[in-house]
Parts: sequence; structure tokens; C-alpha cells
Amino acid sequence: MSTPEFAIIGTGEVPCGIYPGRSEFEIAYRVAKMAIEDAGISKDRIGGVLAAAHIMGSEFNTEMFFGRLPEAIGARNCRVTATTVSGGASSFSIRKTAEGILRSGEADYVLVVHAQRFSQFSPNEQVTYFAHAGSDLEWEVPYGMTYNALAAMMTQGYMEYTGTTLEQVAGVCVACRRWANLQSNAMFRDKPLTVEEVLKSRVVAYPLTALMCNVLADGGSAFVMTTAENARKVCRKPVYILGEASEFSHRTVTRFKVKEMSRLHEFYAPVARRAYERAGLGPTDMDIFEIYGSYPFASLLVMDSLGIVEPGRSGALVEAGETSPGGKYPVSTNGEAMSFGHTGTGCGFAILVESVRQLQGKAGKAQVEGARFCIENCGGGAFMDIHFTVLGNEVPGRY
Repeated sequence: MSTPEFAIIGTGEVPCGIYPGRSEFEIAYRVAKMAIEDAGISKDRIGGVLAAAHIMGSEFNTEMFFGRLPEAIGARNCRVTATTVSGGASSFSIRKTAEGILRSGEADYVLVVHAQRFSQFSPNEQVTYFAHAGSDLEWEVPYGMTYNALAAMMTQGYMEYTGTTLEQVAGVCVACRRWANLQSNAMFRDKPLTVEEVLKSRVVAYPLTALMCNVLADGGSAFVMTTAENARKVCRKPVYILGEASEFSHRTVTRFKVKEMSRLHEFYAPVARRAYERAGLGPTDMDIFEIYGSYPFASLLVMDSLGIVEPGRSGALVEAGETSPGGKYPVSTNGEAMSFGHTGTGCGFAILVESVRQLQGKAGKAQVEGARFCIENCGGGAFMDIHFTVLGNEVPGRY
């Protein structure tokens, strides 16, 4: 492996939920201040401020375009501002933008921010937007395709060709809730969950029930990035970006045959392997597996690709409690979108920020003891855009 170039040194996050009294800008301001304070540097050292675009809202995006945030936080030496978005993969693409700015020498420290407020939109507006998101407007939407229906089709395909039971699919939701119950910022932090409750909740698109689907919420997070060299000078425990890989196949999932839907791990697994190889590590080195899953079957598909279990057996792993707190394979320790809350492009951000917290030993009640290495996943909503990043609080072979 090569010596890592970049690291994350500080994070910030606000509670996720329904907060109609909070503006997007207030969220962005708060998480920005928190991340800078957590990084232990002066705001005047921030040379770039990047923001993920707000889904469904243009006013916040305009404020970010024209530099309101660096002015508000007093980042007097900020030279670069930008906004980017790539759906659930935004945390990856915006991080790559930050790396480019750092490599260019235009900034020594870059602040990256995400803020989302879905509560300003009516339930009908939210449903309309997300029913169409990820579905082809010409060939799918006119024939009744919605995102929940698409996920339901993939769930059925996965179950049929792997032998995974509906109880095991529901078990993913239960495991996520157990993690969320330990998270002070999770939307459903005070509500335990059982497999029976998941299965008995209202059917949305068979076999998906309401508790198998994510809930749109208000929230936001931020992190500060710098070079690995700078990070070692200013941070007691920086989190290094050790290896990463990504792949894009195509946009629409309905082009697949049902059997092929269940074998997406064959598309994901080589990407995960490249990330491992570039980090000089493997699945057995990972202490945590942070997965961005907006539906339980998506978590199972990604788990199938990570090298920790035979493909198709992830449901049994979940059922045995191995992905829950105290299990051998801690998965999605913030509770994922289903229990932490779905903040649009922020789901990937939340998983990344949680990865950093865990590796810095700042995850509170959810802390995985002795965590050194983590593989983090995010991806576009159509499941054909996948990204894996291996993170660590040390560099393999360096110490």
C-alpha cells in the first residue's frame, strides 16, 4: 500500500428528526462550528468550505454558492467554496473534491458540510419526489414504478435466490435499531424494536413494511479534512483514508432479471476488494463495517460483498446477533437510514462521520472497543453506483 495522503481530524453532527423550527442554515452553521472545534484548529485555518446540495430546496443551495457559511463562521482565510451532489454517494464525491483542493495547495484544511430539512415539505411533496428519484421518468414512472416498489422487487429476488427469510430481512431493522438506541443523535433512539413489530407494521410494497423503509428527517453533519502530514501535527488521533474504490454500472435497476438482482454482490465485491488491497488490509482486519442502507436487503447485499460471510448468508449472520452491539461484526453503528433517519444525501455523511467518531474513540455508548480499521460504504440510490473506503486511526506497517 502507498502512504495515505489525507485524513479527517474533526466531526460535527446535530440530532436527526423532525425539527421544523430549525433552518438548513442553522444546521450547517452548528455542525460547521462543532467540526472545527472538534478538529482543534482555528477557524482561520479553514481554506475551503464545501457543501452538499440540499435535496428539494434551492434557497440553502444559493446561500452556499455565494459563501454565506464561511462568512458566518468567520473563516477569514477561506479561498474556495463549492457545492456538489451525487445522491447517496455525495459524501464520497465531495470528499474527492476536498482531496483535489488540498492536493492543489489552495487550502490546508477543508470544511465539508451537509444540512437537510425535509420537514418544510408536505408528506405528499416528499413522497412524490422520492417515488420518482432513481426511477426512469420515461420508461418506469409512467408505468407505476416507485422507489419502494423497486426495493420490494429486489428484496423478493434476494430472498428467493439466497434462501434468506423475511424474518432475517426484518432482523436488519432490529439490529439497526439496537445501534440507534445507543446514539444520542438518532431519530429513533428511545424506541426498541422486535422482528414481530417489523413484520406486523403496515405493508408498503410487499414484502416491505413501514418499519423496513427509511423515514425522511431533518439533520446535518460536517467534517474537517487535511493532508495526512498536517493531521499528524494537529490531531491526537487522525483518521486516515487508507484505500478506496468505486464503480458505476448503469442507472436503472429494472433492467435486471430477478435472479440478477440477488447477485449484486458480484458487482460490489470486486470494488470492496480493490479498497482493501489499496489499504493493504483485508476483511479480517476490519473492526467495523459501516453500510449505507436505506432498505434492509441493501445492507445484506453489501454484507455479502465484504468478505465476512459466504454470499447469501448475511441474513443468518444478522439473525445470530453478530452485527448488533456486542457482535463479532459491528455493522452500521449509527443505525442507518431506517433508524438514524434519512437525511437525503446526508445518509452517506452520517455513516462517514460515525466511522470517524468510532475510530477516534468518540462514539459514546455505541463505541466499539479498540476499533482501529473500518470499511465504509455509500452509493447512489439506484444501487449501481457503489463506493467503498477503508479508514484507520493508524497506518498499517507504519508502527
